[in-house]
Amino acid sequence: MPLYDLQLKTVLLMCMTTFGRLRSDVGTILYQDVNFEYENNIVTSVLLHFREAKETQVKSQLFGLLTDIDLCLVRTLHCFCDRTRELRSSLPDNHTLFLKFIFDSKKVDSVSPSTVASWIKTCMANAGINTQTYKPHSLRSASSTKAVERGISVPTVKKHGNWSQKAFTFEKYYLKPTAAKATSTNIANSIFLSTENSTTFGEDSQSTRIVEENSTNNTNVDKEDSKNVVTTRPWYLKWQN
Repeated sequence: MPLYDLQLKTVLLMCMTTFGRLRSDVGTILYQDVNFEYENNIVTSVLLHFREAKETQVKSQLFGLLTDIDLCLVRTLHCFCDRTRELRSSLPDNHTLFLKFIFDSKKVDSVSPSTVASWIKTCMANAGINTQTYKPHSLRSASSTKAVERGISVPTVKKHGNWSQKAFTFEKYYLKPTAAKATSTNIANSIFLSTENSTTFGEDSQSTRIVEENSTNNTNVDKEDSKNVVTTRPWYLKWQN
């Protein structure tokens, strides 16, 4: 995989698995704050420290290996760090994990948070997502909502994403369950409508659905009520090895 694409894949996986903010978390994380753990010279996990987290002074997260190698943050991040090691030899100790001018050893340098946000926006646009409606920050809502829909408790998601347990910021602004309308409609149908006249929405019905077909940018978009969350078939699968 080209180094530029590997960097983009690493950024995307980090955004979606950490629920991190693009600018204060992912866009500012330092290379020295990425710490791998090994067993028998094989990487097994990574500990990330976000020094400029908005909610607290330092936010730390520990990730282990995933069975899906192509979507594993630990393996992807380790590969990216390994391939950029020589490029970093002339940079100061406090340089960022992600780099600008990655193809030019004389110009390579720490990236700015705004550049990272721009990368995400470009990737979303290339996937056929309307970036006028869905901003890069919507990844935080999409990934955290998906975790809840897959059975992770809301308190656990809030702790992972560093949302306050006492406040309802996550529930109000980020949690956008896509099956809520389907479930409510089915309940109403079961109470009020006869079998012959009932309208059924399957559990898979989504308020906003974006489906990428055959690794192309031919995207079907089906919008209903919600405009704050994007749930997608993983469009970063084009980077599978």
